[in-house]
Amino acid sequence: MGFMRFIILGGLLSIGCAHRVRIESDPPGASIKVGQELVGVTPAEITVKWVPYKRIPVKIDIPGRRSVVLDLSKDLSLMGLAWQGLTLQTGKLAGTTPRSTHRAQFVRHHGPIGTWTPEDVK
Repeated sequence: MGFMRFIILGGLLSIGCAHRVRIESDPPGASIKVGQELVGVTPAEITVKWVPYKRIPVKIDIPGRRSVVLDLSKDLSLMGLAWQGLTLQTGKLAGTTPRSTHRAQFVRHHGPIGTWTPEDVK
């Protein structure tokens, strides 16, 4: 019976699972892209497919500000999934509640490092 559980768990992890994330930004209204596909505007909850050892780059962009790239694969690990199972976090495991929240703070476009003034940072 234990071997069968191991086989089922291994199969599920090799095909991946749903990973729901909440993304917020300051200022709000930034576009969220997974790959080249626009999936929403901040604040938003998005669902991506997680596969072990595969990067999930998400680009958050707003006009006039520097863009932010998140790697959502760092949110999950095999140990993290096991912990969620042991602590019965069924909403996170089923993908009905976000596993994590990311908040992007956007900075205006500036010149090279070292050329900023204190007023540029405000």
